[in-house]
Amino acid sequence: MGLLSDPSISTQSKLVDGLARHVRKVCYALYVAGVAWFFCLALPEFNHGTYLSENALSPGLVYPEIRIDANRLAIQLLEELQRERKDHLSTTPHAWIAAKMNEFGLETHTHNYTLRYPFGGGKEYHGKNIYGILRAPRIASTEGIVFAAPYRAASSVHTDISASVPLLLAFADFARRKNYWAKDLIFLITEQEQLGMQAWLEAYHDGDRELDLSKAYLRPGNLPARAGSLQAALNIEVQDLEIDHVDVRIEGLNGKLPNLDMFNLVQRIMAREGIASGYKQAPRKKRRHSQSHFEQNFRQMLTMLASQSSGVPTGNHGLFHRYRIDALTIAANRRATHATLKGSPGSAAVPLLKAIEGIARSLNNLLERFHQSFFFYVIVSNDRYISIGDYMPALVALVACAFLKAYLTWSTLPATNAELEKAAGWLREHEQEAELEENLEPDKFELPYGSVLIYLTATLLIGFLCNVLPLQQYFLEIPMGAAPLTTSVLSFLSLIGFVLPFVVVLPPGGLELLHVAFLLIYGCALIVIGLLNFALGLFAAVLTVPLVIALETKEENSRSTLRNTIRLATLVMNPMMVVYVIVLAMTFYQFPELPVQKIMLRAATAAMDASAYGLIDSVIYGNWLYFVICTIFLPLWIICWTLSLSKRRDYADYLDFDESPSTSPQPQSKVKTN
Repeated sequence: MGLLSDPSISTQSKLVDGLARHVRKVCYALYVAGVAWFFCLALPEFNHGTYLSENALSPGLVYPEIRIDANRLAIQLLEELQRERKDHLSTTPHAWIAAKMNEFGLETHTHNYTLRYPFGGGKEYHGKNIYGILRAPRIASTEGIVFAAPYRAASSVHTDISASVPLLLAFADFARRKNYWAKDLIFLITEQEQLGMQAWLEAYHDGDRELDLSKAYLRPGNLPARAGSLQAALNIEVQDLEIDHVDVRIEGLNGKLPNLDMFNLVQRIMAREGIASGYKQAPRKKRRHSQSHFEQNFRQMLTMLASQSSGVPTGNHGLFHRYRIDALTIAANRRATHATLKGSPGSAAVPLLKAIEGIARSLNNLLERFHQSFFFYVIVSNDRYISIGDYMPALVALVACAFLKAYLTWSTLPATNAELEKAAGWLREHEQEAELEENLEPDKFELPYGSVLIYLTATLLIGFLCNVLPLQQYFLEIPMGAAPLTTSVLSFLSLIGFVLPFVVVLPPGGLELLHVAFLLIYGCALIVIGLLNFALGLFAAVLTVPLVIALETKEENSRSTLRNTIRLATLVMNPMMVVYVIVLAMTFYQFPELPVQKIMLRAATAAMDASAYGLIDSVIYGNWLYFVICTIFLPLWIICWTLSLSKRRDYADYLDFDESPSTSPQPQSKVKTN
């Protein structure tokens, strides 16, 4: 604040005066520049071709050693598993999986975990993972690589990926026969989707830690045995041994990504084996060739950013990133027909097994963790990417609008003395010169820092309660579901934020000071969010920066039509309303045949479920999205709503003169409403 209040850069400066007069035009120019820069990133001149930065990954690209016998074993195991699934419609055949791992010579163990569902009234769910360790024959157990496959029961509503388990076991049998492994290989079969993986990772890294069982919702238990420090992980999801293409999934928890070298390695190995693979790879019959390169690249960028912004992992691999373990998922989709890839009968799984072998051999050759390539990037196409140095200027240009407007608003704060002079002229007309001179001393008027700080604290308290109240015991005992409970709490607290500006009116200068604080907090929040999750920060900036630019608290510089429009736009920008609109658009896209009323009703139900799932993901997996919406976006919206209403005390009321019998009545703490 000392720099901002320096007299040498005050409003007397012609540059500051000029910028203050055209602040909206300058800010809108920055906004357009940021959006235009983001659009330009889809052009080849603004992105780069992929390459391998780590030369140690090259061994996987050499001639593979896996043969047709591994394919026959995979087919045999798949037939046995299909018979087992008939006897385990809703459970996992743990005994069969453990027996096969023991048969292949792996060090086999069982991992048990328990989930105490937050909204289940103390109800607990139990799960079990099976994993086998192949100890490195050439070195002590200091490092390890995880090869995981989720098991979905026959009664699951998700796509059947039971072929992943036989493929993983077939590769484990091949790996056991080789002696060049320098790292422990862990073969993990998890159940209950990401819950089993989360429990296993917590047990692997924190299993010896004493947990407060009264507060822990997920009790990971303890692992009977561990390998070395995990260097990388590969999650395998195979729908059938006859595959059409491989979708390489990279998005992790809170938008984190694996090292770009790992993605490039998988792409090169898949290409060597003749497998169509890539990020968001489409089936052959649905691939569109009529689009221009710019349109394809831009669509790919938006698809990746939309997936990242939710913070939800696209596979079990996404939970490894929080432990600084690079991981991705290869999702093999079945072919529409049963023609084999190479044209050779009974060898459909060989290319995929060779690809897994190549990935394993490359990861085995790493001398240290991935570090040379990028961890922050955007995939434009399968062989082109955008680095953080190229896409961050777009977000910086958008956020610069807030900081520039904050500086100019602070620089023009002394203009509030003009309103005091207006009050002084009114009082002179009522013959109060003596009292006026006493009350209008320069040292008497100060900006209400304390009142603004208290108001900011109140808004942050509302956001804090949104995180805490839905998980309180007295709320959990209410006989209602997770979605209605969470939505009711959020709606009630949002209503308090809506009413707050009508109840609490700031003193003179308070709105202007609150405006400066809002712009600084808003800009800093978007920068921090953009560094942690660029997609979420970019979308939030593109959506809200125009409203922030248009927002104005000065009466003389605003028209009633513009002010009413800003108020309406602010209401629409309520976080709960934004979530509903997004879900409504997705529902309309998925079910265009339904009538409008049913679409709106279904979207409302889905939005309620989304709020509950966001809270559950926050407490179990550590997803930041619910926390960011409640703790950052909701308080900022309350402040923005307060500024759009512009309710303030009049300066004449602020002077608080007493009535005198010889004069007309003086203002006594009236509230002036625009």
